[in-house]
Amino acid sequence: MLAVGQVRAVRKGGSMFVPNEIYRRRDLHELFGGQRQGGISTPSGRPFIMLFTGNQGQQYGYQAGWSEEQVYLYTGVGKRGDMAFHRGNAAILDHAENGKDIYLFENDGNGCVRYVGEMVCTGFREVRGPDVDGNDRRVIVFELSSGDSLNESFERDDEYEKMWRESLGKLRKRATASYTSKKSASERRSLTSSKSKAIAVYVLRRANGMCEGCGKNGPFKTSSGRPYLEPHHIRRECDGGPDDPFWVIGLCPGCHRRAHHSEDKFEFNQRLERIVERKEKRRVKGQKGQDVRWDGAERRAGVDRRSGREQRTGRDRRERR
Repeated sequence: MLAVGQVRAVRKGGSMFVPNEIYRRRDLHELFGGQRQGGISTPSGRPFIMLFTGNQGQQYGYQAGWSEEQVYLYTGVGKRGDMAFHRGNAAILDHAENGKDIYLFENDGNGCVRYVGEMVCTGFREVRGPDVDGNDRRVIVFELSSGDSLNESFERDDEYEKMWRESLGKLRKRATASYTSKKSASERRSLTSSKSKAIAVYVLRRANGMCEGCGKNGPFKTSSGRPYLEPHHIRRECDGGPDDPFWVIGLCPGCHRRAHHSEDKFEFNQRLERIVERKEKRRVKGQKGQDVRWDGAERRAGVDRRSGREQRTGRDRRERR
């Protein structure tokens, strides 16, 4: 266990924390900020969310742990009445679109927590359970998948290769799709993995062989004959996993290392963000019939992720997926 007052920000596989390592929760908040009470902590100005679990919430319908479908079930917040998608719950649901990583910790007693790993929200389910007053209410249970399992290399993957032959418009639909509780947890997890591939291919296709950071051609060609570029997640601590095209850019190896390790990486990533926004804004505005907004997850435009309905027509898009 770490010494009192000591927190190690160790990068192992791109993560800030070491799996199964013990940390004092108080130290985490002193170093990063965020809400010190409750299960969902959203540190201001940080590209991540910290989730904390424990047994103390079970009497209010809270649950946490791995399911048979290999997803981690994490109950949202809200003690009275139906749970809703606002504040911490909204932060979890929209974390990929907002460029935020999710770091999951389990209660280890005496103010300490054990780091489980980086997670990705692949969906949610709604169940019934008691609130703090014993009244029956709607409970939101998020389904989290391990980021490592979704970040596996998919070079030479048949689905990945097939995506290179799809139109850019179809790829973008794949890359911005959201999957609802209409499907099973295992199906949502599989679809989220496919979304990871679609985002990578879409971004590299959008770059068209030229680094979107410096404008130079890829330094060499891959075994598939394509210019070599690397997808970079602009706001996140580590690359890979589901995200949104607004937060991913195709970079040459030099620019990619600069984005992660240089002394001006903050300013550089801000510039990359503006480059992607200009490209995506032009692309989305060019799509007829889209009701485009430019704040948060709604920048993908057209569909409310919480209801699955089109904002302009009210039609349920989930039935068509």
